[in-house]
Amino acid sequence: EIISEHIILNGRVLPRASATISVLNSALFYSFGVYESIEVDAGVPFHLDDHLDRLFHSAQIIEMPLPYTQAQLRAWVEHLIRLDHITESLLRIVAFGPNGEDEALVYILPMVLPHYPTTFYTLGATAITYPGCRPLPQAKTLNTLVNYLALRKARQAGAHEAFLVNDAGQMTEGSRSNIFAVVDGVLTTPPAYQVLSGITRDLVLKLAEKRGIPILERPLPLSELPRFAEMFVTSTSMHVVPIVRVDDTPINGGRIGPITRILMGDFESYYAQVIGRMAIPLLSLK
Repeated sequence: EIISEHIILNGRVLPRASATISVLNSALFYSFGVYESIEVDAGVPFHLDDHLDRLFHSAQIIEMPLPYTQAQLRAWVEHLIRLDHITESLLRIVAFGPNGEDEALVYILPMVLPHYPTTFYTLGATAITYPGCRPLPQAKTLNTLVNYLALRKARQAGAHEAFLVNDAGQMTEGSRSNIFAVVDGVLTTPPAYQVLSGITRDLVLKLAEKRGIPILERPLPLSELPRFAEMFVTSTSMHVVPIVRVDDTPINGGRIGPITRILMGDFESYYAQVIGRMAIPLLSLK
């Protein structure tokens, strides 16, 4: 659901009813497009430049030309936030590639920011496993069918997330998150070449390094699940969510582990600092 009065399409401010695309657009049919989701809090788009970097990197991977610069997109985002006084949103930037007839379409859409139960953070959440993986995993493309099917299966099972398992029996990523496990005291996560490396994932790795927590990027075989002392997932809207059971396997006896708690706290502290530091100059422009 769009929460603002306006959207932006290729730099033009339009009524939100203009957030449409023809079903005849071949870019839609072939999923020839990329997108980003940015959390807006207190009018601040969190790590906007990192999201724009990834948007352009995704477009480069699928050889999709974007006719605008990152500076232009940044200015459009900030303009829309000020125009509609957006204080909280999951801001979507969706770019459909040119199809030989139509130009590239770049939408900026302020959506509802999802909120998750407090118990996810105090008691932990659950996950299931799902066979499949995204094509071109390093690119955040519009081809999200596997993600959709996996998340639907998780919801049917009453779980919060679904972990994708590839043909080699390795857990690669969540349907909408990155996966972390603590194995023999080492914070372990699937390697960046195997997944879409999230902005929150990268920040958590930096926070762990600052703490002196040992880190290893390697595949996570599903067969190792009983060895995991802790698990958590990261994403733009979730931040850091502990996982205390995967399928029928409890993690740490169904309790949140100490490294997870440390990194949850460190991330929330960092997040609050960034939002607080940037909110003051943004609010003064309104």
